[in-house]
Amino acid sequence: MIVYAKIRNNGDYHSPNISHAVSGFREMGAEIVKYHLIDEIYDIVTNEDIVLDYIDQVQTVLRKLGVMPICEDYPDELQKYMGRRIWRDTIDSINSSPEKWGVFVKPVRDKAFTGHVIRSPKDLVGCGNCHENYEVLCCDAVDIKREWRGFMIYDELADIRPYQGDYHYHFDAGVVDRVIDAFRTIPNRPMGCSIDFAVIEKDGAGQTIFLEMNDGYALGNYGLAPIKYAKLISARWSQLLNREDEFDFRKYR
Repeated sequence: MIVYAKIRNNGDYHSPNISHAVSGFREMGAEIVKYHLIDEIYDIVTNEDIVLDYIDQVQTVLRKLGVMPICEDYPDELQKYMGRRIWRDTIDSINSSPEKWGVFVKPVRDKAFTGHVIRSPKDLVGCGNCHENYEVLCCDAVDIKREWRGFMIYDELADIRPYQGDYHYHFDAGVVDRVIDAFRTIPNRPMGCSIDFAVIEKDGAGQTIFLEMNDGYALGNYGLAPIKYAKLISARWSQLLNREDEFDFRKYR
């Protein structure tokens, strides 16, 4: 197996995420091959390999290999921990209906734009155009005080890292445990993914909620140790491509 890693013209890895992943894969003895453009490797990548690139490029490779990842942002099994309502709409409908503003929206299509609260016309900039009426997931806007990213590898929470907010707030570990237990009941759940949490202010008190789930085939690092990061990516790629995971060392325990 080969781990292909995107680099810049100066030879540096193209992002901190790619650099962290390469560090982890190298520590586990993987062969690393650098490239600049996805076209350079498109014809030679096999279903035994891993590609470290941005989401659109990784999806291009996975489609070539006959895979279209499915990972729900808000699985039914976790929605009772969200602390807010969720529904579907289109960005054109949101755009043309100011009475709908004040909600958080994110595209159903992976990373078509960054999810955020729509409060005014300026918040709609970058959310598509008349030819891109994206389907969006909508949530009630909540008063988030701090956010964390939990990293799941083979049904285990490998780590949970803060990535935004006031350090005076901390999550309720009991809620996290219940969300993880509920995650394990999801059919066809990803073996490498993130589960994000937040503390919100509600009725004058802090409440820990489930924010969203993100697929692990091209996932932000947010401070996860490189070797764990590489294992998470490998777990998800191996699941998607229906192959043995060379870096699943649980069998040696």
